[in-house]
Amino acid sequence: MKTGEEAVERAELKSLKAVSIAGLFLVAVIWGSTFTANKIVLETLSPLSLMTVRFLMAFAAMALIFRRRFAVLTTGAVKGGILCGISLFLAFVLQTYGLLYTDAGKQAFLSGAYVIAVPFLTWLAFRKKPGAKAYLGAALCFSGISLISLNSGFRIERGDFLTLISSFFFAAQIVIAGYYVRNEDPAVISTIQFGVMGGLSLLGTLITGESAFMSMAGNWLTAGGISLIYLGIIGTAVAYYLQILCQKHASPTTTSIILSLEAVFGSLLAVLILGETFTLRMISGAAAILVSILITES
Repeated sequence: MKTGEEAVERAELKSLKAVSIAGLFLVAVIWGSTFTANKIVLETLSPLSLMTVRFLMAFAAMALIFRRRFAVLTTGAVKGGILCGISLFLAFVLQTYGLLYTDAGKQAFLSGAYVIAVPFLTWLAFRKKPGAKAYLGAALCFSGISLISLNSGFRIERGDFLTLISSFFFAAQIVIAGYYVRNEDPAVISTIQFGVMGGLSLLGTLITGESAFMSMAGNWLTAGGISLIYLGIIGTAVAYYLQILCQKHASPTTTSIILSLEAVFGSLLAVLILGETFTLRMISGAAAILVSILITES
């Protein structure tokens, strides 16, 4: 009897793992699509205006979904959410401004450099020395970035440089979240971080004289407006919640490898929707970055 129950339990866990893996693939597709959606919205809004609406929208959705979990707030969850929010705010500011000066397809691959930076930031923060795979992955990633970003004069373009700097802050957020999520509620941390990001973005629009909400007045049914709603609800709130849900039944290594495919989906969608083109040199660099990510996370 016990053997039969154990077999049923194993079958259920196997089924849940399969569903979780499928869910993570969906997250990778969604995150990959946000590069193209951002590019479309930036034709209507400035970077800070885009971020204000996107993250306040995500914050409202997350706060509504997880409102019962805020009955008791811990200091750790609040601190973790604030630190993650600041890191992600800096990452998205740099990434979004960088998209003004580079292609969505290129940025999708360059943003993946954060996966390589994580082991080294973890080393600095927790004295956990990276293994040989991390060094090999970093070298290969650097080669790929060089192929994609350096022009004929061996200079890196402004948009590519901003994107690479943003990947450092994305990596910092992952390290910070990894520390706090061990003892705190991931949903609460995520909601607070979106609130911080939305608040800082709104403050930025006020300082620069922009008006994020007035800029979209009467434009919600345009390509830019629909893309912005997609970014806030699907690309941010739903995707982050789905990631947290799926990780209950998928190992961190499996999760990282699958999510790294956002670079592939991002580039494919940029070609299909925006009509961007990839040169042989850019394809070679993108392949090197993707392989470096897989090596590091294997």
